[in-house]
Amino acid sequence: MTTRAPWRRVGMLIPSSNTSIEREYPRWMPHELSFHFARLTMTRLDAAGMGEQLADMRRAVASLRDARVDAVLLCQTAASYWMGRAWDSEIRRDMAEWAGAPALTAAATVLDALLALGAQRVAFAAPFPAEIGQASLRYLESSGISVVNSAFGELRDNFAIAEMAPEEVLDLAARADHPDAQALLMPGGNMPCLALAGEIEARIGKPMVSTNQAGMWALLSLFALPDRIAGAGQLLQERPPAP
Repeated sequence: MTTRAPWRRVGMLIPSSNTSIEREYPRWMPHELSFHFARLTMTRLDAAGMGEQLADMRRAVASLRDARVDAVLLCQTAASYWMGRAWDSEIRRDMAEWAGAPALTAAATVLDALLALGAQRVAFAAPFPAEIGQASLRYLESSGISVVNSAFGELRDNFAIAEMAPEEVLDLAARADHPDAQALLMPGGNMPCLALAGEIEARIGKPMVSTNQAGMWALLSLFALPDRIAGAGQLLQERPPAP
């Protein structure tokens, strides 16, 4: 008889050039969860980089199945934003089949987080180049989210996103903010913005939602963990909804 481990195992799909997610999730999340990473080949935020990554998806998810994960999360909003809502729904179904476990995508968790905060009008601040940024805005608009202002960092080298200085992240947030926005959306799982969430929210006077915040919040809900995470923004101070 197999005995369940005293923690839940989460399979994490990340771009091969991402160096932020593996630091942030274990640091901020409860010890009841362990994180197991599979890398998708991708170094540049452009059409070629997106295609390279998508071709790697099934292999990466299958490797996580070997770890008997309890859930799998695609930790990148840009892939779904680039491919569109239909692809996002389809890849969630495929991932669940390949992993033999519930599957989440970062883009879907972001939408759920905005809904929970009651934010339908958002400011959008992303490190992406313009073509990825514009695809992101189309995805959000098609999902019922109105983007009232946006700012892009114009970074194509994904590794460089993790190297952004705190003042660069703060400047990007300030350029995107708008009086009509109910929240600030900062996608990009490689962008080091989670530790700055409190400072950003204090400056703009509204909640911030990032890729990694939303993923963490969704996992707390999935596994019915009531923990609130101090210092990581308003979203992670809210009790997650019942799964």
